[in-house]
Amino acid sequence: MFIAKRPYLRLTLLLILLATFALTACVGAGAATNWPGMSTDGENIFVAYGPGVVAIEADTQDELWSYRPENAALFFYAPPSVENGRAILGDFGAAQGLFSPQTIVSIYGIDVSGNAAQSIWTRNDLAADRIVAGPLQIDGVAYVATSDNLLLALESETGEELWRFEAEFSIWAQPVYHDGTLFIASLDRNVYAIDAAAGNEKWSTQLSGAMSAKPVLNVEENLIYAASYDRAVHALDMNSGEEVWRVEATDWIWSAPALADGTLYFGDSSGNVFAVNAAGGNVLWETGVHAMNTVAGAAQNPPLEIKGAIQASPVVKDGVVYFASLGNEESEEGLLVALDTVTGDELWQTTTPAPLFSNPVIIGDVIVVAMQSEVGILQGYDLEDGRLSWSYQPPES
Repeated sequence: MFIAKRPYLRLTLLLILLATFALTACVGAGAATNWPGMSTDGENIFVAYGPGVVAIEADTQDELWSYRPENAALFFYAPPSVENGRAILGDFGAAQGLFSPQTIVSIYGIDVSGNAAQSIWTRNDLAADRIVAGPLQIDGVAYVATSDNLLLALESETGEELWRFEAEFSIWAQPVYHDGTLFIASLDRNVYAIDAAAGNEKWSTQLSGAMSAKPVLNVEENLIYAASYDRAVHALDMNSGEEVWRVEATDWIWSAPALADGTLYFGDSSGNVFAVNAAGGNVLWETGVHAMNTVAGAAQNPPLEIKGAIQASPVVKDGVVYFASLGNEESEEGLLVALDTVTGDELWQTTTPAPLFSNPVIIGDVIVVAMQSEVGILQGYDLEDGRLSWSYQPPES
């Protein structure tokens, strides 16, 4: 367990307050309209959005199951974890009422092995603040990070708590696992290596900025990459936590890099994107997503200059890296851009009906993005040319 060593800079506190407001302010009368949290098993898509979670088959967009607690005041943001017919979910909490400021946050174990989602267990006595990070399931254990500084290890079948680890501040990033060790990044500016069996700290490294993105592992190079609000990606030794190198961006980095074929790709809050050598950190190319070809359905000639802030992690497939951007603030449209992994040259771009905050996923020949839009909370775009393949909007219950 850890004891807070010092107060954090006002900038970090302001960031957290603003981010919390941005999420909670999206809650309207009746149902939340937060942006969706999305995960996939390679064939199906699992979406946390509003007051529930839904699973669809990617090829057909048919609903496989849905889960919605009785409390309509709840809403979900953290991407679901689905393994071996079991879903682990965490909600964003609900206030107890007008005269009670306490927020009740629940973690759920759901049987999704059949045609319907059946509740196995619910724990509302573990987390005292919202769950932002997607849970992680490994060998029958669910690891759940919370905004009240905790990493919880729960038995997936029963919800029984096995151990807890306490950081110095909120954990918004999903943990990652390798060979008996969990690696977590925290808003307290630390990267931690934790024994997955017992919850003991192996090492911790403090950086100069908070982190909301999960670490990325490169086992071949024995490195772990941490993207930080200090405008840099840090490469740490997996065994000791010692910093091996760092590469500078131009603004805060909210999202995890993508690692593919020895290259690390990432974008920052100013819309600049980078490709760096994953072993040594030297920059291979740098470009930006600062031009939008289509706005509100009208072609722009010349293209409209935008900031193009990036909050989502990129994804890579077959020599192409895809970046999802917040796009144009005025039209409230997002931007999805495909770049050549070798040169950084733009191959295509498409305007989306809403800003893109969530990490996209690739399934087959389609890249799927999640958004807060009346057109569809999910849209699939053809990897080859960026044309819209399908849209999905959950049925109203």
